[in-house]
Amino acid sequence: MFDVSIIMPVYNVSAHLPRAIQSALNQTKMDFELILINDGSTDNSGDICDQFAEEEPLLIQVIHQKNQGSGKARNAGLRIARGKYIYFADPDDYFKPTLLAENYRLAEKRDAEVVVFGYTKEVEGNPRERETFLPRQPHFYTQKGFRDHFRNFYHFTPYALWNKLYKRAYLKQHKIRFDDQKLGQDALFNLKVYKEISNVAFNRNTYYHYVTHSGSAVNRYREDRFVMELNIALQFKNLVEHWGREKEFNDLLKQEFWHPVYLELANITHPDCPMTEEEKVEWIKAICEEEHIRAYVVKQDLKDPNPFRYLLHQRIQRERYLLAIKLMEKRNASANNYTKTFQKLKQFFKS
Repeated sequence: MFDVSIIMPVYNVSAHLPRAIQSALNQTKMDFELILINDGSTDNSGDICDQFAEEEPLLIQVIHQKNQGSGKARNAGLRIARGKYIYFADPDDYFKPTLLAENYRLAEKRDAEVVVFGYTKEVEGNPRERETFLPRQPHFYTQKGFRDHFRNFYHFTPYALWNKLYKRAYLKQHKIRFDDQKLGQDALFNLKVYKEISNVAFNRNTYYHYVTHSGSAVNRYREDRFVMELNIALQFKNLVEHWGREKEFNDLLKQEFWHPVYLELANITHPDCPMTEEEKVEWIKAICEEEHIRAYVVKQDLKDPNPFRYLLHQRIQRERYLLAIKLMEKRNASANNYTKTFQKLKQFFKS
């Protein structure tokens, strides 16, 4: 048995993959394995995985499979993982050499089912523009303690996989695996993790570099985005109902059900969306008639500190759907203009 199994799903990331794999191999003072799942890549990502495996045959296992999505790819890794703990890394990010050793040591000291640690967020090609995020919660040793402090926990990337170390025995005991959903598998996975969790440890240091890329799935138009985002909100509702705390966490429920509406407004205002303006209005109207959206978004006020989101929510509440769409279009246009200006300035100073 290894101390940690690193599971990394791979799909068409040849430009970033060597950096991600090398950051895994650079881990210090650890007995670990790296499981690479090539999920039907059409570029040379699979070849890169095989090349690294040839160089490090005792550390790396490679699975080649037809494209099934990152959730099923991670499940394939979980099936063969032998580590006491599981770490899920993304193939287009990278992390510090001490990530495994220091978080494994903390997990053992606290007998933790999950360890949560800090991370750095940066934009690809501009690593100097970084934001650092650290957890501020106390350690939790009981189910009641975790649930009592869940509101604070919720506000620190509750759905991310890459800033957490998971005890494999806990995942196995509760039969926790990834769903088939193409988007948001990480959120659905973590909601299952939190259902019965008791012991959570926190490491107030940064280890992971989360890199945003212009071509990622969250930045593309998807016809089925709303259905998938709504499912996450519904599973969150199931979680707090299982705890018997739906009234206590009503504010979080409002945020969860507002999230798919907000993302769908961004989705249908993407340049690749084929809908006409009339179809967009009818679609948002239909969304707002869904029973949970109506109960938590339309019928309840949302205290959002972000002025744009607050104004957008008001437009939805007042059934001013076209105005909401126009507001999101203006916001997108402003963001695109800022990005273009920034790129021009960057090129100017490089020349």
